[in-house]
Amino acid sequence: MHEWSVAEAVIKTVQDWADGRNVKIKRVVLGIPAVSFLDSDLLKEAFDTLKRDSILEDATLIVRFKSPTFHCNSCNRDFSLDDVKDQLDKVRAEFGEDYPMHLIPALAPAFISCPHCGSHDISAKAQDITIDQLEVEEDGGPQGSG
Repeated sequence: MHEWSVAEAVIKTVQDWADGRNVKIKRVVLGIPAVSFLDSDLLKEAFDTLKRDSILEDATLIVRFKSPTFHCNSCNRDFSLDDVKDQLDKVRAEFGEDYPMHLIPALAPAFISCPHCGSHDISAKAQDITIDQLEVEEDGGPQGSG
């Protein structure tokens, strides 16, 4: 149950950040790589169970999936899957919806080229789980952070 360890890590990270700040967490927005295979419903269930009796007790977890992005090592530009949609459509036509790059973005150089210079010297950028936003309540009023 990877979702439970992710929920636990998110809660610990937010608690560490909030330590000594006299805040109550109202909302946590989590960015999850689309290729992580995390079940968002199970992640929310784990979060709701593990947050009890903490400063996150009333917090809501919002999960947003992030599309992979890539970097061209030849022209030093970044691009997204939307930028190479025409190339991906050809790959999907050949392999179907579960094409290999969908599962493993690091395979991108085998299937697509940079839309700017045409190079296949590309790499998938880091696809980390991130806490993108916290909404906190401080001194009786809501405050946005992040």
